[in-house]
Amino acid sequence: MSSVIPNNVHLFRGDENRSTDEFIEQVAVFRNKVRQLIPHGKVARVLLFESNIFSFLVRFIALGQEGHTIVLSPNDQQGTIEELAENVDFYAGSIVISHLVSLDESDTVIQCDEAFFWPTNGSVIFYTSGSSSRAKAIVKDWCLLNNEVDVLRREFICNPQSAFISTVSHQHIYGLLFRALLPLKLGGSIFNTFEYPEHIVDVMDKCRDAILISSPAFLSRLSKDNVLSQFKEYFTYIFSSGGPLQDASALTLCQQFSTGIIQVYGSTETGGIAYRQLIKKEDVLWHFFPGVSCVSTDGDNRLQLFSPFIHQSSMILDDKGIVIDGKLKLLGRIDRTIKLEEKRVNLSQIELKCLEHSWVEEVRLIVLSGDRQILAAIVKLNAFGNEALKDAGKRRINQSIKEHLLTHFELVTLPRKWRYVDELPYNSQGKLPVMELEKLFD
Repeated sequence: MSSVIPNNVHLFRGDENRSTDEFIEQVAVFRNKVRQLIPHGKVARVLLFESNIFSFLVRFIALGQEGHTIVLSPNDQQGTIEELAENVDFYAGSIVISHLVSLDESDTVIQCDEAFFWPTNGSVIFYTSGSSSRAKAIVKDWCLLNNEVDVLRREFICNPQSAFISTVSHQHIYGLLFRALLPLKLGGSIFNTFEYPEHIVDVMDKCRDAILISSPAFLSRLSKDNVLSQFKEYFTYIFSSGGPLQDASALTLCQQFSTGIIQVYGSTETGGIAYRQLIKKEDVLWHFFPGVSCVSTDGDNRLQLFSPFIHQSSMILDDKGIVIDGKLKLLGRIDRTIKLEEKRVNLSQIELKCLEHSWVEEVRLIVLSGDRQILAAIVKLNAFGNEALKDAGKRRINQSIKEHLLTHFELVTLPRKWRYVDELPYNSQGKLPVMELEKLFD
């Protein structure tokens, strides 16, 4: 038994429970498979995808112990796997790549006598798509990942054997840190990914101290029919990251769970930057994680980041903001500032003002290209807005929102096209792909 991971007979929960001892034993077995297939002294690039959290962490930790470069595929779509396979040496997990050797192939089982240890060498490559369709490689070494896990352990005090329930994938950095590495270091109980709230209900009898790791898309839907609120006293923390959680949803969930959702601000490139709990509408400021700080540049308030979770001494962000008494107020994204009819407009600012309208629950603005640029709005109305849409029609809704916006913006900068939807088309990572939004105007 290793002191690196606290002992837990239910370290992994699911159809088949697995203990800490079983996990450490399987890590040793897979580590020896790796040694048989990869020559000693060579650092290989290994593509890893595995939906089962136990099998994933066995491979992830073993590869980390051997110092290999782990390439995490964001999904198991064949096109994605084939594209990433062009730049790796081996693969592991539940995927199949015909022209490469799988590290799972070796049938030889050799007992490893070496003590279990937490990885410190090697690196992990993540692929993030953001709002576009082109994947971008982000490299993180184990030092940065370990720094962030240690900060999370200190910042959010958890009982040693808390149940970590997740609706997000561990193939991305948010899920990897919060629902895989953090509970592993704590010795908490780790479940496989849940897709629907009803499936979480089925396991709550095993979770008297639960931590929910989720996304804005999941939580927004949950707020409409919260089947988990009956277990609100069981939830120690509820986390949201991967995109913005709308204030209306956050406040509704706070009432339902009697605790604020912890919204985490950051990215794959930056790691965690700050977090906040929206208990009341005025709680707009973000608390920096320990060791992290930002300054805003003169003129455009663009943020410069200083963090122990990045390699550089600092990083210029695409976000605008100001620091007030040591806390962060976000002011939108730099790359969402455009020129429209020779007027400089920030789309985030228009969206924020749209959200102040009594009928609007969620909104996203995009720029449509053609003979000239046109601003388009995709709007999700609340119950009052939907009633008004039914009674008065789309033109009346358009007019009302425009009149509201005209108190802050010139007419030429307002959206010319409007679409009203039941739900915005978020993908599985909680992003809004521009291509999906553009399809609404085809």
